[in-house]
Amino acid sequence: MNSLLTVRDMSEYAQLHPKTIYKLVENGEIPYIRRSGIGIRFKKDAIDKWLDNHSTKPSPLLDHLPYVESSLQAYDRMHLKGGKGALGKNKRRWNYGRKGIFKRRLKSGRESWCIWYYEKPGRVKKETVRGATCRGDAIQVLEKKLREAFNKAHGIFKKTICFKEFASVYLEKYAKVKKRSWKTDEKFLNLHLIPFFGNLELSEITPEHVSEFEKMDKDGVKSSTVNKHLQVLRKMMNLAVDYRYEIDKNPVRAFHFSSEAEFRRKRVLSFEEEKKLMKAASPHLKSIIQFALDTGLRLQEILTLRTEDVDFGQEVIRIRPEVNKSGKHDFIPLLPHPKELISNLKAANGGRTSYVFNYLDPHTNELRPIRSIQHAFQTACRKAGITGLQFRDLRRTFSTRLHEKGLDTLIIQRLLRHSSPRISAEVYIQSSMRMMKEALEKISPREEKPANLEQIWNMGRTEKDKQLLNPWFSVN
Repeated sequence: MNSLLTVRDMSEYAQLHPKTIYKLVENGEIPYIRRSGIGIRFKKDAIDKWLDNHSTKPSPLLDHLPYVESSLQAYDRMHLKGGKGALGKNKRRWNYGRKGIFKRRLKSGRESWCIWYYEKPGRVKKETVRGATCRGDAIQVLEKKLREAFNKAHGIFKKTICFKEFASVYLEKYAKVKKRSWKTDEKFLNLHLIPFFGNLELSEITPEHVSEFEKMDKDGVKSSTVNKHLQVLRKMMNLAVDYRYEIDKNPVRAFHFSSEAEFRRKRVLSFEEEKKLMKAASPHLKSIIQFALDTGLRLQEILTLRTEDVDFGQEVIRIRPEVNKSGKHDFIPLLPHPKELISNLKAANGGRTSYVFNYLDPHTNELRPIRSIQHAFQTACRKAGITGLQFRDLRRTFSTRLHEKGLDTLIIQRLLRHSSPRISAEVYIQSSMRMMKEALEKISPREEKPANLEQIWNMGRTEKDKQLLNPWFSVN
């Protein structure tokens, strides 16, 4: 008989008052068992079937709606002990069968809302509802605690895990599987996220913790870096919800990220600087710089470019998905100048390597693919007297020059292989001062203007006005 439910168990399971259950039994509206010596019992399977057939299930979207004051009277009529309806405003205690709410006066004179309920048979638990301002707030917490107690008693609970342990789950099951930049996520976790959230359980992380992390991490750190940390945290919490850990909603979901416009790079290589840079660069670096300015490819895409990726007949360059940031195949047109450059490099390689850009190893006298140009690029910039330039600025220079030639933003977006024209316009296109001046001249036609300020001041004034004003005003 241990598998059968008593009237008290049935009251907790079906969220019905015991008197309601006895009334249903008396009218024969609910399946039950009555035996001498044990009283009334219920089979859980039969009750589940009865609930499915006779109850109206609310929409899951309404499950987490808060209780409001306008529904308190209806709640009292349904659950208040004895069915007497709502109690008077002067009452300090509301008993709802095996649960209830009461007011407690503190030593400071302030009143706080408290709840009580049966955590398990024979054990009553009382708690103060922190932050509750009305009885509706206390009812909301009371119902949540009852669900948690029932799930715990029947072994129905979500998995609990601390942030540090879930970070390993995130890296192994998601980041390393779906992200080529998983090492960056691992660095963010080890440097800042785990030291701050590591010992907290996922259910304990609140929006207040996220705000504290944002303030702590912002000291001496750019907003873009803080946003990248929070993006990793947001994805982790979304996965925790999907994996059914003990978390109801993502605490980072409603967080407003900081603006990164202030820290966006705007460096563009001018034609004069290009000449100096090409003169100071080493032979193998010159071809890479020129190829980047002609195609707008990223550095990794250039260094991993193979001869079979270049179709001289169709005059296109294929970007393989393993090096493409979008993770898919892409094609860009091959212009005559880069086509000639690749042909010369291919002839110089003589078929000894499949890579387009190589260097001659002085120790083995073999051609090897170039893996990095950081030191060579910095040396060339220093010799040319160019400051504040990075290799990725060549991609911005490429897009800006296209824009200055009058190309449409959608065409530039396609050449840069961006998902949105907004990225191309806001990040990679920088209008030059010359273009802005030309635009203003088009809408502001030149008119004949006075030669100097004295002519402007004296225009339209009489000789008498000039005599009165001259002692007090002079134009230098």
